[in-house]
Parts: sequence; C-alpha cells; structure tokens
Amino acid sequence: MTIRYTCTGCESVLKIKDEKAGTNGKCPKCKLEFVVPDVDADDDGIEVESEPIDQTADDPDDPVDMPIELTPDVPDTEDFDPMAVLGGSPAPSAKGSKKSDSQPITGDRKPSVAELMKEFEATKKKGRDEKSTPEISRPSASSSAETSGSAASALTRAYQQKRDSASAPSVSAKDAKAAEERTLMMNFIKTKAAPGLLITILLLSGYYWYMTTETYDGPPLFDVTGQVIHSGQPAPGIQIMFEPVGGGMDDIRGLVMATSDGQGNFHLMYTPMFYGVPAGSYRIGLMDANGAPLPQTEELILKVEEKDENNFKINF
Repeated sequence: MTIRYTCTGCESVLKIKDEKAGTNGKCPKCKLEFVVPDVDADDDGIEVESEPIDQTADDPDDPVDMPIELTPDVPDTEDFDPMAVLGGSPAPSAKGSKKSDSQPITGDRKPSVAELMKEFEATKKKGRDEKSTPEISRPSASSSAETSGSAASALTRAYQQKRDSASAPSVSAKDAKAAEERTLMMNFIKTKAAPGLLITILLLSGYYWYMTTETYDGPPLFDVTGQVIHSGQPAPGIQIMFEPVGGGMDDIRGLVMATSDGQGNFHLMYTPMFYGVPAGSYRIGLMDANGAPLPQTEELILKVEEKDENNFKINF
C-alpha cells in the first residue's frame, strides 16, 4: 500500500510506502521535516492507495498456446498416443484403420511436425542443388563489378574534366589571337627560318675562316730563337730585326722582326701565323722599345741553317 501525504509547507503530494509510517521524513521540494503518519484514511491530507494487481503475469498452470501451423492433427479418440502424433505417425481412426505414410497433405488436414521437417529438408536440399548448377545466362559478380567500376571511373573522369575546365582561367579573344600568332611564328621559325639561318651562319663562318686563315706558299721555314744580352744581363723589350743579305735578285725572303720578353728571349715569326724564317744569312739590327736604333760595336750577321732549331745569343 502507498500513503499519499500532502506537505503542509509547499502542498506537494508525496507518495510514501506504508512501511515508512512513524518515521521521520523530509519534503524533497521545501525541505520541511515531518513524521510519516500511520495508515489512516481519516487523517487530513493522507490518502491510502492499494497497488493494482498485474493481470498479465504468467500463470505456470496456463496451457501453452502453440501456433496453428505447427499444431498436429489430434483425433478425438480414447486410444490417442501423443508421442505418435509428435513423431509423425498418424493416429488411428475411430474405426481402427491406419493411414499410409505416403498420404498426401491436403487442405483438410493439418501437417504434422515430422512432415513439416521433411518438407523443410527437401526444400533446403533443392536450394543447394540449384546453387550448385551453373547459370549461363546470369552475369558473373566479377563482370558486374567491373562494369560498375568502369562506369564509376568514367563518371569520375567526366566530373574531374568538368571541374578542371570550370577552374581554368578564362582567356580573352585578344589573348587567344596573340597566342595563336605566337604559335604560328614559332612554327615558321622552326620549319622555314631556322634552316635558312643555319645555312647563313655556316656561310659566314666559312668566309671568316677563309679571310682570317693565312696560307703559306713560300720557301721552307726553320725555327729561330735566341736571347738579347746587354752588359752581361738579359735585355727585355728589345726589337730584333733579321734582314736578308747575299740572296741576289732571286731572293724572295723578307724582313723578319721579334721583341725580347722579360728574360731577353725572342722567337721569330715569318708571318703572324707561322714561326721561323727561310734558311740564309741575315743582318741583325737592334732598336729600343720606342723604335730608336741601338748602337752596335760591329755589324752582326747570323746564318739560319736548314735544321730544326737555330738558337743565337746577341750581345751589344
């Protein structure tokens, strides 16, 4: 039973179990302390409730209601055998006749549990046989997956191309025309101008080489080196002249000059491209860096012979 007590402080209705009667309590809302009254319906502010009885509680003595699909056909006879019915054997009729196991299930008679189990096993076995039989007309799962995958890939590529084209910067007609003209110009240079320019460069290079390359068709040249010495010390910056002598009217040799380096050494060049001088006798003349002749104690004549190297020391 439940005691309904009305709080005198906040007039809240409290539900208290009857076994709490006589104990101290406190209102959860206003915190007013009170003594739980005894079970007495005549007291003010107190009501007593009895708990309803659960009518839905299961009674162990109630019979179990089986589904009608699984309920076997039970004949109303005195020699009824429950085990025979559950085992699938047909119950004897009132006249004592037995039904055959092969009797088909009709709509007038409910199937037994055993018959339902046999039918279930047969259906299950038939399903396994159908699964084991290959189906030619049905497409395989892999081909379906490949088809769906190809379609998805195509859609993805189309979407990506559309997104790229949308995000690409727009080009004005003027810029597009300028780009087209540049492309045409580059194609013209590659196909037309470049070969002609290459030929022109080759021709100019050949002409320059021809004009700057000196050919020598005179008498054989022989290498001539030496050193200029003044007062026992090397004389740098001295100009040395080799003037041909004793050649007669048929002498085609020319004047050859050289300048001594910091150690007084010199190396004769017949032309700006060829070292050496033709064989024969030469009168030696000396000049300073400004071109003024230097005094010599006596005339000096040197002879260039036909050998690999002619080395002379000139003192003044």
